[in-house]
Amino acid sequence: MKLSLYLDDRETEKIFSYLRWIFLGIGVLVFYYPPLADRLDFTEESFPLLLAVGFIYMASAQIALVKLPPGNEYFSLLTKAGIVFDYIALIWLLVLTRGIMSPLFPISYLLVMHATIYWRTKGAILSSAFLTLGYSTIFVAQGHFEFYTSFVFILNLAFIWVVGVFGSLIVIRERKHLKQKEIFHGLMFTDYLTGLYNHRHFQEQLRMLTVDKEDFMLVMGDIDYFKQVNDQFGHLTGDGILKRIGLIFQELADRHSAQAFRYGGEEFAFLLPLMDEMKQIAFFEDLYSTLAAEAFTEDCKTVTMSFGIASSQTEALPDKLLGYTDKLLYSAKAAGRNQVKFETGYTYRFAAADSEVAAAKQDQ
Repeated sequence: MKLSLYLDDRETEKIFSYLRWIFLGIGVLVFYYPPLADRLDFTEESFPLLLAVGFIYMASAQIALVKLPPGNEYFSLLTKAGIVFDYIALIWLLVLTRGIMSPLFPISYLLVMHATIYWRTKGAILSSAFLTLGYSTIFVAQGHFEFYTSFVFILNLAFIWVVGVFGSLIVIRERKHLKQKEIFHGLMFTDYLTGLYNHRHFQEQLRMLTVDKEDFMLVMGDIDYFKQVNDQFGHLTGDGILKRIGLIFQELADRHSAQAFRYGGEEFAFLLPLMDEMKQIAFFEDLYSTLAAEAFTEDCKTVTMSFGIASSQTEALPDKLLGYTDKLLYSAKAAGRNQVKFETGYTYRFAAADSEVAAAKQDQ
C-alpha cells in the first residue's frame, strides 16, 4: 500500500478493511477474554451470530478487494455494501455494550468518515442521519431518561454531526487537491495527442531503471514514410494515425507488461521486461498483426513501422543504449523498412505484411 496523504478509493477501502479486522479482534477480546469480559460484563447472547456474519462478510470483501482489478464495476458495490455492513454491525454492537453509554460509540465517527469519503456531503448527511436514527432508537428502547444519560446522548449526537460537517469539508478539499494533482501529472507526463507517456517521462523511466540496475528491453520505432503521409493527405490525417497508434500501443503495452511512449514526432518507444528472443518475436508478431488489421483513416488505411530492439545488458549507460537502439532502428529503415532489427543480428519481418500491404494499396 502506498503511503500518501492522497489515497485513491481502492487504497482507502483497504484501510477500512484492515480496520474491520482490528475491531473484530477487539470485539472478541471484550466479550471472551476473561480479564476484560468479566469486568465489562457486556450482553453477549447474540454476539456469536454477529461474529459469524462479520467474519463471512469481511473475508469475502477482503478476497474481492484483492481479486478485483482497478476500475472494476463491482468495486462501487463493494464499498457501498461495506458502509451498510459497518452501520448494522455498529448498531448491533452498541446494543450489546450498554447502548447509549457504550464505550464503542467512537466507532461511529469512522462510519461517518467512510461514507463522507465516497459520497462527500451527501454521505456525511446520510450517515449522520442514520446514526442519529439508530442511536435515538436505542435511547428510547432503553428508557433511561435521567439527566446524565440524556446529556451523553445529546452530546454524542452533536459530535456525530460536527464530524460529518467538518469531515465533508475536509474530504471535498482533499479530493480537489487529488484531482489537481492527477491533472498536473497528466500534463507533465502524458502526450496530449496519443495519450501515451511523453518524452520527458521516457527519459525519467529510463534513468530510474538504470539507477536501480534493473534489466529491461528498449524498443525504438518509427512510422514509415510519415512525412509523405502528411504531405499527401494533410496533417489532420497524420494526427489521426498518431492517435490510432497511441491506442494500439497502449493496449499492446498492457498485454505485455510494458510501457509505451511517444518519443517525438512519428517516433515511439517501449520499455519491456527483459525477455529472450522468442518472446521478443512474439511481441512484434502481436504488434505487426494489430497494425496490419487496423484501418487507420479513410485516406490512409495502412501504416507500416520499423523498429530496433536491444537489452540493457548490451549498454549500461542510458544514452549509449538509446543510441545503439536508434542505430538498429535506422538499420531497419535502410534495409527496406517494415521490419525489426535485433541486437543479435536477427531481422524480423511480419509474415503476412507484404501481401496485406500490397492488397491494401490496390484498394486505395
